[in-house]
Amino acid sequence: MNPTVDLIGLLVVLLAIACAVLFLLTRLRLPPVVGYLISGVLLGPHGLGIIAGSDAVSSLAEIGVLLLMFTLGLEFDTGSFRRYRDVVLGGGSLQIVLTLVCAMLAGAFLGWPLRTAIILGCIMALSSTAVVLKSLMQHGLVDTLPGRLTVGILIMQDLSVVPMMILLPLSGGTAAEVALHLAGAVARAALLLGITFVLSEYLMPRLLHVIASGRSPELLLLSTLTICLGMAWLSHVLGVSFALGAFLAGLILGGSEYAQQMTADLAPFREVLSGVFFVAMGMLLDPAFALHNWPSVAVVLAIILIAKTAITTAAVGGFHYPLPVALQVGINLAQVGEFSFLIALLGVQNGLITQDFYQVAIAASVVSMILAPMATRLSSSIASAAARAAGGLLPAWGRGPDLAEEEPGSPGPLDRHIVILGYGTVGRTLGEVLMTNKVPFVALEIDPVLVRQARRAGHPVRYGDCGSEEMLKRAGVPSARTLVVTLPDHVLERAVIRAARRLNPEIHILARGRRGVEDDDLYQDGADEVVHEAFEVGIEFLARILRRLNFPKQAVERQLGRLRGGRYEVFRREDFTPLPLGDVRRSLDTLRVEFLEIPPGSPLAGRTLRDAGVREATGALILAVVRDGRVIPSPEAWFILQEKDTILVSGANEQVAEVESLLAAPAR
Repeated sequence: MNPTVDLIGLLVVLLAIACAVLFLLTRLRLPPVVGYLISGVLLGPHGLGIIAGSDAVSSLAEIGVLLLMFTLGLEFDTGSFRRYRDVVLGGGSLQIVLTLVCAMLAGAFLGWPLRTAIILGCIMALSSTAVVLKSLMQHGLVDTLPGRLTVGILIMQDLSVVPMMILLPLSGGTAAEVALHLAGAVARAALLLGITFVLSEYLMPRLLHVIASGRSPELLLLSTLTICLGMAWLSHVLGVSFALGAFLAGLILGGSEYAQQMTADLAPFREVLSGVFFVAMGMLLDPAFALHNWPSVAVVLAIILIAKTAITTAAVGGFHYPLPVALQVGINLAQVGEFSFLIALLGVQNGLITQDFYQVAIAASVVSMILAPMATRLSSSIASAAARAAGGLLPAWGRGPDLAEEEPGSPGPLDRHIVILGYGTVGRTLGEVLMTNKVPFVALEIDPVLVRQARRAGHPVRYGDCGSEEMLKRAGVPSARTLVVTLPDHVLERAVIRAARRLNPEIHILARGRRGVEDDDLYQDGADEVVHEAFEVGIEFLARILRRLNFPKQAVERQLGRLRGGRYEVFRREDFTPLPLGDVRRSLDTLRVEFLEIPPGSPLAGRTLRDAGVREATGALILAVVRDGRVIPSPEAWFILQEKDTILVSGANEQVAEVESLLAAPAR
């Protein structure tokens, strides 16, 4: 059969699967990633055989990963990465090393050869960037502290793939051979980073300006794809992974003013092709083999889910992050990544592991990827439970030297104060206003970087876990008048509101809302007001538009009050009927405002406004007078007009025209 026809048929099957999976899982409110993986297992060559493994599927899946990594580079916050570089570089490296050690100990206990245990350690050390990013984005966790740390460690893991893939085939060589190849790998990586720097700083800004000057959306899209795939190919030529090259391409373009448009253009391709990638991952699993060898699969899966979670939690916690944050990062990374499949295949090709062990590793890896989205979804709840069990307090060794004690000069016991939970952009803005107006407040923040910044500015911010009832007591919630919850994590936010309501039944609680369907949960938990981000943006847009259209202030306020009333109920109703704002626009269309100069010899020069009788003669109003560059608003009746004065006249078109005639009339 014609290969083109085969490819089209394959695409039809894959797109049909995607439509069915998305329809079903949207109804069930489950992550689409799970459906894609299970679809690959059921419909792949080891299942019903509807989709056969092919180079076309692998290529489409690879492009999906490239676009996902490229988008990550476009949206990557380098400032945030620098802020967390210690835990990302140190904690990420420690997690990889400890995972290798754990695999070697397990291999010694189970009688595996050392090289097999090392391969297993490398497989387990890597997590799935594609799966984790999808899950974090879907649940709105990317911008949380655990989300930022998770993304940073994922990048560190992707960077570690390079030395792994170079050194593993050489594990049987001499020390000199290993050192020589490692030096070559470092040199190639340094060359790639140098090329990235030159492109980012010198060449790409000029090239993008030339491309944008063409004013062609198609040209910008094609150029974006060319740069993405070109950097991926160059990375591969230099012995580095395709995905890392795509990420670097995103970093190169991410600082430009065109980054948001590029992200929007690539979003449809990324979503479709990343779905193909997850289907392809599911196709690797042989269910019959996994069932027949379930004890070995269970052991490897337990190491991935339990040991890796514990290792990552310990590695992050070692950098003074509290248990809930470290545990959430550990749960987010408790699966095996897409690059692990390449390492497993490399082990088979070089005789480092057997074909059976390869299948065991693949089976455990795919199962871990299927469980990963659900684990990410529950990570906040698990972390909150851990915080309650541990009291939410950090031991002295876990706080860091500058966070172990309260800041100097912090206020003593407070009463009738305000408590702010979360001191990010929203919390700090509120804190700045309260500080300026000398309103007493205390803030809790779990991010040590934000705490240090706030303390340097003199803000009363304490380091602690908002999910801990003990920390809420120390912040004075039982005696506070108002609690403001700005936390981006919906699960943690609900737990905090319930705890605060138990501690102080009379406290007024303001909560931050994101999705309309979640607002009712916050009210049921005890929130008095929920300020919804998306709804408030829409209301503010409406207010500004109506004011520019000169609608009466009272009518605008009535409309906005109705939109905010009933807990934003009108946003959820299909039969919403806006309030009438009056027929103001029609009357404004006939209104004219003009600046008119009093010419020499005008009959109005030298006369007071009362004597000039402009209002009586024409019906128009003189709103202001400009004399020698000075504006005289609402001049009194005895104000004397002079030649060269400029008057601001308001009235209907014919009224203003009559004033112009009156100014030009010869003096009598």
